[in-house]
Amino acid sequence: MSDEDASDLLAELRRPRPYPAVSLTLPTHRHRPENQQDHIRLRNLLSDAEKRLAADPKVSKEQAAAVAGNLGEAVDELDPEHFLEGLVLFASADEARTYLVSSTVPERIVVGETYLTRNLVASSARQIPYLALLLSVGEVRLWHGVGYELTEIDQEESGFPVISSGVDRDGPPNREGGHGEEQDFRNMLSEADRKLTPLLQEAVLPVVVVGLRQHIVTFRELSRHKAVLAADLEVGGLLQATAPELVEQLAPARAALAAIDTEEALKALDAARSGKRYAAGAQDCWQAAREGRVGHLVVEESVRVSARVDEVEGAPRAALVFVDEGGEGVEDDVVDSLAEMVLDADGDVTFVPDGTLGETGGIAAALRY
Repeated sequence: MSDEDASDLLAELRRPRPYPAVSLTLPTHRHRPENQQDHIRLRNLLSDAEKRLAADPKVSKEQAAAVAGNLGEAVDELDPEHFLEGLVLFASADEARTYLVSSTVPERIVVGETYLTRNLVASSARQIPYLALLLSVGEVRLWHGVGYELTEIDQEESGFPVISSGVDRDGPPNREGGHGEEQDFRNMLSEADRKLTPLLQEAVLPVVVVGLRQHIVTFRELSRHKAVLAADLEVGGLLQATAPELVEQLAPARAALAAIDTEEALKALDAARSGKRYAAGAQDCWQAAREGRVGHLVVEESVRVSARVDEVEGAPRAALVFVDEGGEGVEDDVVDSLAEMVLDADGDVTFVPDGTLGETGGIAAALRY
């Protein structure tokens, strides 16, 4: 899914819906035997949601039955063999939607007039597009990745794979006087680097360089694109790997890209602090977001804030009143609406590991003014 498609989807999911709009989130597992328990836990969560709807005085029996029916149909279509790290399920009386995400989510049930989209926002933000350049003695292949999706870039599109001439692909370059073969190898890497140029002109993406250490060192020495060589993965023998095999091997590289993303977010906050365009804490960030002033919101992954909006007649600004339990007008997680306000105002949202933001309450923002 492109960034534009993801943005459109999130915007559509954020629109208000008739009460009750139900959001379920559940941590899941990719592999056996753990994923065999996920369907049981999901059924238990579904049962809890049905009980909650039945006990809600604002929900009629017909509405509860319709939502529960849509939830049940959506769950029936899920296959635990294809689960990722998290499951997000939305349902109303008119629809049900399911999303598998490659990041851990809490186990939660939220009933309101909008869907709880923060987990999809966080997952989308982690889906950093990148290029993976696979080096070998006689061939260089190129893959395009977005999170756990990988697609090889083929000849018609880009000129890849780049193949060396006169080299034994099953062995290393000849170091015993085989200067011609060594030069063929270097020429191949230089050609691969040249073929990257038009692709990077279309979209500047981080490049993960994959191969034996000596191959990576040589490529970095020759490359004209050092600024985008974001991560190295010192693993050989992946030239013929399938997409599922390769995506597992690339896990450390994806983690490195996520760390870079976190670092860039913290730099944006530091610059904002120096320029006195900085806000910290749920209250100040929420107020700034209401005014359309947040350019970049940064939130720790596990932060959750329950509050209601205190609209005082005649007061220039509304305020958040933080509560420990639900009640009339209480928003289960202010972070969700906060992220929505920022995205609706064309701002950026980055979720970072817990503890990253120190004494800010886990929420900080770089303001536009």
